[in-house]
Amino acid sequence: MSYERLWERLLEFLNTWAVAAEVEPGRIEVTWRNRDGSAKPVEIVMTPDEWDEMVTIPWGDFDDAAQEVRKALVGMEHHERFLVYADYKLVASATEVLPVHPEVARLKELTRQHPEGFGRWVVMDRDGNVLDEFEPPSE
Repeated sequence: MSYERLWERLLEFLNTWAVAAEVEPGRIEVTWRNRDGSAKPVEIVMTPDEWDEMVTIPWGDFDDAAQEVRKALVGMEHHERFLVYADYKLVASATEVLPVHPEVARLKELTRQHPEGFGRWVVMDRDGNVLDEFEPPSE
């Protein structure tokens, strides 16, 4: 499989069933007709490097990755106007920036509050008895 021209190939693929154009670096505007005939404009917020990652890491194949983009586009809800790249996939969103997951926000806050770290690593048996504990290096 050739991994050349992946960004250009994405635009070519999108233009086989929709109207797509790179409106600025890292943004592709895509418009297609819904089943009811209305136009659905969406912006894909993803850099060429992120697209390269999406093709090569989870999919390993341009055609499979491109079909995943199409599936994400046509599966969007009415209020969603953006597909935002996150962790090797495109996530439908009403805004161009994805909200921070509450659990991630909580971990960031704990990290801010405890720069020394928190928690501990242990080895336990099946009954829950601690057999060994990782000791942090002494300062």
